[in-house]
Amino acid sequence: MWAQRSVRPLRSRLHRTVRFSRKYNGNQYQGPHTTYFQQPPEPPKARRSYFRSILISSTFIALGAFAHAYLFDVSDLGLMVSEDVAEAGDLSVAMAAAAQDTAARQVPMMDMTTAQEFLELRATHSVTAKAVAHSCQLPSNLPCEDAVHSGVYELFHDPLKDWAVWSVFDGHAGPRTAQLLKEFLPVIVGGKLYEDKCLDRSYVPNDYQIIRTIKNAFTELDHDILLEASQRVQSGEGDLAHGIHITAAALSGSCALLALFDPARSVLRVANTGDSRAVLGRWDAKAGKYVAQPMSIDQTGFNQSEVERLNREHPNEASSVDPKTGRVHGIMISRAFGDARWKWPNELSKLVQEKFFGPPPRPDGMIKTPPYLTAEPEVMETEVQTGERPDFLIMASDGLWDNMSSEDAVTCVQLWLDKNKPDKFIEEKQTFIQSLSELFSSRKEPSQQLKRRRNILVDDQDPNMDEETYYDESERTMKWRVSPKHFVVEDEHCGVHLIKNALGGKRRNLFRGVMSIQPPLSRNVRDDISVHVIFFGVDAREVLKNGV
Repeated sequence: MWAQRSVRPLRSRLHRTVRFSRKYNGNQYQGPHTTYFQQPPEPPKARRSYFRSILISSTFIALGAFAHAYLFDVSDLGLMVSEDVAEAGDLSVAMAAAAQDTAARQVPMMDMTTAQEFLELRATHSVTAKAVAHSCQLPSNLPCEDAVHSGVYELFHDPLKDWAVWSVFDGHAGPRTAQLLKEFLPVIVGGKLYEDKCLDRSYVPNDYQIIRTIKNAFTELDHDILLEASQRVQSGEGDLAHGIHITAAALSGSCALLALFDPARSVLRVANTGDSRAVLGRWDAKAGKYVAQPMSIDQTGFNQSEVERLNREHPNEASSVDPKTGRVHGIMISRAFGDARWKWPNELSKLVQEKFFGPPPRPDGMIKTPPYLTAEPEVMETEVQTGERPDFLIMASDGLWDNMSSEDAVTCVQLWLDKNKPDKFIEEKQTFIQSLSELFSSRKEPSQQLKRRRNILVDDQDPNMDEETYYDESERTMKWRVSPKHFVVEDEHCGVHLIKNALGGKRRNLFRGVMSIQPPLSRNVRDDISVHVIFFGVDAREVLKNGV
């Protein structure tokens, strides 16, 4: 029972939805009442309205579920309500996927407003007693292969003691492994920490017991995924559909980036498997700015310690890493969940191909002494600093880091902090409720906040601005350089702000173009991008107490 109900999803809200209200205040096409015996009205002439109707519909469905939790103040129902809110979030993701599917079918020429709405579809907030998070996701694959998670281990029933967890799962070769990790890994990690009495231990720097427990949780889950699939394949029992279902999570793969925050001791731990990345922004008084402190190290063939590890584990083989590409027998990462073809003998991979429609084994006999990949994470920790300039943590899949350096990402968030408050969305609860009534009533003038948001975006850019695009010969596609001179600060949501600046920022022509390209071509331009920006030093105890 504990394993099923121990992680409470963090309370989120669709702060992004107020941007859609103008579409329902008389600006859209309004046809006459229609019955089956009347001719339907002519459709709107603007082609993009089909796309926007999907966006608006997804907003309203998710809005209703989230508004129910807020307006009726149902927090006293505890975990049951939290799970209900989580289901609403899942519904929002499903409707966002429908919007992505529509965009892929029509490839709309996005203006700034449409691009902004598409970017805001998967933007949410979450709240703990001592931190708030801004989370955003921009898919490129269809379906999106990334998954994100946030939650609290409610074991002490005290928000000042209950650990918080945020996760990013960057899937590849399909979404199944990442989705499975989203459902199980945070719960399993919490369960192991609880069983090993790690959640209430006195603080010891780099506590071996805690680190070992986290690593065991990762490796045991990966072992179970692979073992269940291999046993099913080798037994030959059951029907074909069942075999395909069981092997799916083993054949695809995923990185895993998981952050754990102990609020009682103000300790942050980050476990990383793969090439997603976590970076801490910490104020340097001498430099007068936030500086980047790595909280993870990319685990690829370009990481010399990973190359040395693989050489130690496979001493009688030529190097399994291509020094030019950093790939391990063809795959970019050196640690991952799933990816059975790099962990099973070729004979087993061949059997999956022949009996269960699986992918072919790795070619040319390169798999000699598997496994070549491991799910064991590296764990880094720090004592979080608060005060006037508190720490913040950026967690993201490699889709962000493909375009932006760790240092520039920290600078980008600092620019946002210079103009925004991380917990402003909490303070605007009443404005949010007012906005709900504005959505359904044309009798009231829109709030000043909505008026301001309407005028914030313009398509124009400085005609003298160099877009700094270039053709990448190795990847055979156009790329762009990112630096702080291109950054723009115009979003109230920091996750949206970060992704937008990674994809063009002030360069409106570039940003709209990158947002307009759709699957399958979009995968050559940008990967799925998932981001958490977690701000520490926020006192949200009253918010949680009052169920806001």
